[in-house]
Amino acid sequence: MSVSPKPDPVAAPAGLPASVAAYIAATNAFDADALMACFADGALVNDQLRDYWGTDAIRTWAERELIGDKVTMEVVKVVDHFGDVIVTAHVDGEYDKTGLPGPLVLAFHFAVRADKIVRLIILNNRAPDSSPEIRSLRAALAVRRPPDAAPEA
Repeated sequence: MSVSPKPDPVAAPAGLPASVAAYIAATNAFDADALMACFADGALVNDQLRDYWGTDAIRTWAERELIGDKVTMEVVKVVDHFGDVIVTAHVDGEYDKTGLPGPLVLAFHFAVRADKIVRLIILNNRAPDSSPEIRSLRAALAVRRPPDAAPEA
């Protein structure tokens, strides 16, 4: 028996704002220029609780976190919320997956004005009873620990 290859990421569903559909397509194509064309000047991206204000900071983030890590999005749900769009997607790529669930499901909260993305907040939603992300906690503790100290148990 042979294993079938993973299907290509799902195209953006019809009815999305053009800039959101273009963001998804550009992400899946690893196309930084097309991705940047989706954003308004002065836009905000918040990813992993870090703010990136303006197109210069957003380009640096996108080239490192999306294009560099070959991130793909497989859209699984779209919700219109008072004029903003929340896209839930399975995310994959060549990033460090240590401690992350498989598949990684992220919620992309898009605010669009005048056909450009003005705000994108990316969240790793969890079930109400799930544990905090240990990878981040351990990384934070490691930064504060003196280099000659024994690791914490």
